[in-house]
Amino acid sequence: MWRYFLFLFIVQYSYVSAYGDTHTFTFRIPGEPETLDWNRAHTPIETYILLNLMEGLLAFDENLKPIPCLAESWKLSSDGRTYIFKLRKDVKWSDGVSLKAQDFVYSWKRLISPATAASYAYFLFDIEGAEWYYKGVLKDFNSVGIKALDEQTFQVKLTRPVAHWVYIPTFWVTFPLRQDVVEKNGEGWEKPGRMVSLGPFTLSAHEIESKIVLKANPTYYGKHGNIDQAVALIVKDDSTALNLYESGKLDFLTDISTLDLKRLSTRSDLRKFPYLKTGYLGLVTHQFPLSNKRFRKAIAMAIDKSKFPQILHGGQEPATSFIPPKVLGYSKDVGLPFDLDQAKRELRGSGVDLTHPLKIELITLNWDKQMTLAQYIQGELKKNLGLTIELQPFDNKAYRAQIDLHVYPIFEASWSADYPDPDNFMSIFLSHSGNNRTTWSEEKKYDEKILEARNIKDPKARMKIYLETQKLLLEEDAVIIPLYYEPNMALVRPKVKGLDLIPLNYLYLKKVNIF
Repeated sequence: MWRYFLFLFIVQYSYVSAYGDTHTFTFRIPGEPETLDWNRAHTPIETYILLNLMEGLLAFDENLKPIPCLAESWKLSSDGRTYIFKLRKDVKWSDGVSLKAQDFVYSWKRLISPATAASYAYFLFDIEGAEWYYKGVLKDFNSVGIKALDEQTFQVKLTRPVAHWVYIPTFWVTFPLRQDVVEKNGEGWEKPGRMVSLGPFTLSAHEIESKIVLKANPTYYGKHGNIDQAVALIVKDDSTALNLYESGKLDFLTDISTLDLKRLSTRSDLRKFPYLKTGYLGLVTHQFPLSNKRFRKAIAMAIDKSKFPQILHGGQEPATSFIPPKVLGYSKDVGLPFDLDQAKRELRGSGVDLTHPLKIELITLNWDKQMTLAQYIQGELKKNLGLTIELQPFDNKAYRAQIDLHVYPIFEASWSADYPDPDNFMSIFLSHSGNNRTTWSEEKKYDEKILEARNIKDPKARMKIYLETQKLLLEEDAVIIPLYYEPNMALVRPKVKGLDLIPLNYLYLKKVNIF
């Protein structure tokens, strides 16, 4: 009997709610998430939250190889078009209901439903009928290649073999979702007390613009470290975030300001993680004067990228191609070079009248690094081309809304890989991609080639297509300007063990222990 009471005491001690008596992991996110609805989420701010609340059919190992997760196994048909996933039988949602294949069917149907307006709907367009269902041409979802064969078997049929498709079921927009929960709670289903999840943590609290609290999920099927709760503090100001870390109120901190990175460069708790990420300028091609191709080229060739490591202090490297190093399709030989003489020739050749004051607005996040970068670009274009660039800084939510509306002709942005394949970088500029904020569209020259590359297994043949399409995107039409590649710099408290960030910026808290 005494052993029974000792067991109860240990369990109760492990789950007490006061921060000081639990293994609590604290980290910062730099803004209020747009949404915790994983079908709709599309910004890096949601990443750490969603990847610990939920899981997908597959996951990545430390070498970025797909491994089983909610699916215990999967098979691909001999023609490369049909995937069959067998689900684990021991997975339960946080309310005790067993995971079913129908939960994936509902989630994926919702993802491609026009009413959802999901930025990542195009991720499923290689599935039979999915794009036509999204566009409203196909009304009957039963004709889409997404099926539950039984409660434990999920089937996906593609229109053709796709080289990278096995990566798609790792990404959060494809995570399962319970139809009964969404229909019962409506638009507020993702709020604490309503959301059900099946990852290592559940959503305990969400105080808007303040914090998000995750609690260890007692129904989780897998292994779990000793973190009882994880607290994401929403801190917009970088210096405030660093002060919280220095005072012991944060255990983990990314998005460190440029000046602080310079000052902290020799610290033993400052760690450098590889990251598949490219910072870039996007040019909205229907906005004057960015509608002029030669004007866009002039801007691209008037920015000296070699100074970025000196002004940003985060291990950045000047970018050439949009596809970053260590991903198929990367090349240091694509992209327009820094060439002031040619930039001035392009500006003159554009025919844009500069005899009258011309102000061009550049939208950016109001975060330290983004503002530092924007001010540098502003100075370069004034010094080298005589252009007046007005900066329009916004917080994350307002910034996202504005770039979706294409209000400003230039936007500062970055793209980090959702899966380690060139398609993830190049497909965002497809004509119908929800992530294409440039308004540029080249269905014949660009879209068809990117879609063709998906069907090619030979890496050399794929590489050729990605070089051709990058030359169109970066040189011929100058739609975007790659600026830098950067690693993930983070402060990690010594008491935190087992923390790692894979190059997709995925943080799996179930692997972390605090001592």
